[in-house]
Amino acid sequence: MDGLGRRPPWPAPSGRWPGPLSRIPEDLESHGSPRKPTEAHGSPRKPTEEEGVMRKLRLVIALCVSALAVLLGGAMPAQAIIGGQDATSPYSFMTSLQSGGEHFCGGSLVAPSWVVTAYHCVVKYENAPQDLTLRIGSLDWDSGGSTRGVSQVVLYPGGKPNAHDLALLKLDQPLANVPVRIGVRPAEGSPARLIGWGCRRPGQAFCSPPEVLQQLDSTVRPASDCAAAENPIDPASEICTGNPEAQAGPCKNDSGGPLLVPDDNGTWRLLGAFSRMYDTFCQEYKGIYTDVAAHRTWIESVTGPLS
Repeated sequence: MDGLGRRPPWPAPSGRWPGPLSRIPEDLESHGSPRKPTEAHGSPRKPTEEEGVMRKLRLVIALCVSALAVLLGGAMPAQAIIGGQDATSPYSFMTSLQSGGEHFCGGSLVAPSWVVTAYHCVVKYENAPQDLTLRIGSLDWDSGGSTRGVSQVVLYPGGKPNAHDLALLKLDQPLANVPVRIGVRPAEGSPARLIGWGCRRPGQAFCSPPEVLQQLDSTVRPASDCAAAENPIDPASEICTGNPEAQAGPCKNDSGGPLLVPDDNGTWRLLGAFSRMYDTFCQEYKGIYTDVAAHRTWIESVTGPLS
């Protein structure tokens, strides 16, 4: 902190802020190591042979696209979440949305039976929630933590991928993990953290998620930094983040995942759910998040009162 007791607007070189942000809050570490699976609800459905073949095919395509990009535009940086780093402690609320054994979006546990995610991630599952599997509280998207099925997909009324991009998933059984509380939007320039299993390099049409959860300390930026004629942002319901100076930011498969801010005790609070990139291939290193607090009234109309 500076002499006025304020947190610096940018993270320290270590990727952590002084004071409360120099540690992961205890309530985020209370569920053990994800390296030792503790499946509280059984294992997710094993992929079929056909799904296994498709997984390999997607990996081959991703490698080919990356190789072509290198040939055409030079080597791309081998970074994570684009510019992030491996998380070292699990977040009890962090959720991997999966279908057919594949991670495709993130989410946040906000109550024992409810996960917040992005509208565009789950709109096609509104009438097929049984096709979704959630892994919650693990560093690895494919092992550890707890798994749950989904009994209901609730879409924000009138939501769409570029406006009010929010949805709720009801777990088929409640979970004992510590949920994340919804925070309040801080001032522009405030530090924030984003986490997810998204693409690790810009310019990729396809990618395989990193095995280990990635985290990146970022900054809440003015909405005008994310404004574009072809991709407008609503300052009242959306939040702009970005690290263009460091060439770091969210990307594909981070969708629905949380934007976090620390409270005065250093405990993480949920600020946003990732909606979309500023540009198609994550090369501007800016992200637009749906402001979860701005939608709290609707959320609680579905989940009941939240703590």
